Amino acid sequence: MEIFGYIIIGIIILYILGFIVNLFLPSNTITIEELSNNVTEWFIKMYPIRKKYPRIVISGESSDYAGTYTFYKNTITLFTQNVSDYEGIVEITLHELVHWREITSYSKDCLYDKQLKEFGYENHPQEIWCRAVAAELTKQYIKQKM
Repeated sequence: MEIFGYIIIGIIILYILGFIVNLFLPSNTITIEELSNNVTEWFIKMYPIRKKYPRIVISGESSDYAGTYTFYKNTITLFTQNVSDYEGIVEITLHELVHWREITSYSKDCLYDKQLKEFGYENHPQEIWCRAVAAELTKQYIKQKM
């Protein structure tokens, strides 16, 4: 019976010590919203433009894409079913931010749609460019933030 009391006290002490240690350790978890907002702030600081910042929407819905930029709503949507790891979130956020930076008018939005019909998604000139830019910027972002 006496040993049982010591075990309970030991467990309580270990629990309290674990709680205290966790108070002083930095949290390594970051939400998708926080990460995409951090990436957006970094991108805008690196490449300033006089344009209203896009709204970031995190969606659990099914999509053929990892992300989309909608000009007329000034919205970037990230589809978490298609991308979930840290680097993937960074890269798709940057990819969509490049679209946001490039599509600055209704006529450019229409041009994107016209080229999409002409070239398809994989061979679309803006998609090729956005993929390349986002891949390089992802390396830079991770290097600077890690």
